[in-house]
Amino acid sequence: MVINMKLNKKKYFVGLDIGTSKICALIAENINNEKLKIIGFGETESEGVAEGMIQNLIKATVKIKEAISIASESASLPIEYINVGIAGKHIKSFSTHHSINIQSNKNEPVEILRNHVNELQKRSKMAVIPTNHKIIHSMHQKFTIDEDHESVEPVGEVGKKLEADFHIISANKVDIGIMEKCILRANVKCKNLILEPIASSLALLNDMDKEDGICLVDIGGGTTDISIFHDSIIRHTAVIPLGGDIVTQDIKEGLGLPRHHAEALKIKFGKALYVNRPLKEYVTIKGQGQREDKKILLDNLYKIIEARMEEIFEKVHQEILNSGMSEKLSAGIVITGGGSQLMNLKQQVKYIIGLDVRKGYPSSFLAKSDLVNLEYPKYSTAVGLLLWDFANNLNPINEKDNYKSLNLPKASQFGKMVTEKIKGLLKDDDLTEFKNDNI
Repeated sequence: MVINMKLNKKKYFVGLDIGTSKICALIAENINNEKLKIIGFGETESEGVAEGMIQNLIKATVKIKEAISIASESASLPIEYINVGIAGKHIKSFSTHHSINIQSNKNEPVEILRNHVNELQKRSKMAVIPTNHKIIHSMHQKFTIDEDHESVEPVGEVGKKLEADFHIISANKVDIGIMEKCILRANVKCKNLILEPIASSLALLNDMDKEDGICLVDIGGGTTDISIFHDSIIRHTAVIPLGGDIVTQDIKEGLGLPRHHAEALKIKFGKALYVNRPLKEYVTIKGQGQREDKKILLDNLYKIIEARMEEIFEKVHQEILNSGMSEKLSAGIVITGGGSQLMNLKQQVKYIIGLDVRKGYPSSFLAKSDLVNLEYPKYSTAVGLLLWDFANNLNPINEKDNYKSLNLPKASQFGKMVTEKIKGLLKDDDLTEFKNDNI
């Protein structure tokens, strides 16, 4: 979620990521229209949220209030309006086509104006969708002038007919209503809804990535969010209702452990791919209360994790195939989110999908802050929500629900930022091994 505030002539942006595992609030200050400096941070364990959707209004409201309050106090700023990040299995996406005639009374070509593009955008939002859904994004993919000339930006060109393909994203009205009610109970107002995969892409992908073709996979606690780009256009979005929490649940049930021990095992010893398995390597779970210590065969742990992650990325692969972009992703796959921290996950993804894989870290558009270090994949969505509002502030003339209008400053403006790849994307901790015997 994102909030835009003006106080003492300074501009501030606030992001609130309501996830299945955590709720994180960020407040950032705009520095010379180039970078954002985090000045407020609040994070709580999530409650009342499952598979990316709010299930319990009371529990979720309490945690949202807590995260916002901590961030607000640390920044000494009030929070009133928010743009809400949304995900969940209810999200649907599809493509649609619209056209308008723009010739003059003399049936001659005329100059294409911004109003013509806006009219097409307006018509796209009238697309036929399920009666229980509401359109939250309509993003143009390509324009065609007079049926034979394609254009990325048609304003200023001439023609008689303007057509465009749009990527439409809709969400269930009931789930939207629940989220809005929860936000109101937290004493803040909902400004806009932003699909979380789109927010994450702003934090992690540069212009070259989106031009060459890339798939971003954000593995959260309850969902795995997918966004695919090619020729600088968003081509496909999807939300898979499986994430890191289901892996923890598998370990809990498969090994007969309390949930907190299952989560700790996953974090300390979890591997998504383990070829040379030692058959008799154990880790000891110390008993609590009257429970005895329990020895866990790590081979069993690896099998459980590998099977579930394989299922998730087989579904990701299917979404890539459904998009028609499988042969056009020259930049490969970027994995991010808290669930991307499993050891050897890059190798497993490359084995399943056959594309180059790297991890994404949301650090490029952030100035150094003494308050918190956000160079972790689990903060990608929260940072992206900040950048959504930041980009709209830099480009107020543009349609703010159109992804292509969200132009962040070029990398060359950032001095220390590398020009070919976003800083931090090449970090790799897949080879790190944990040597602890006990947990």
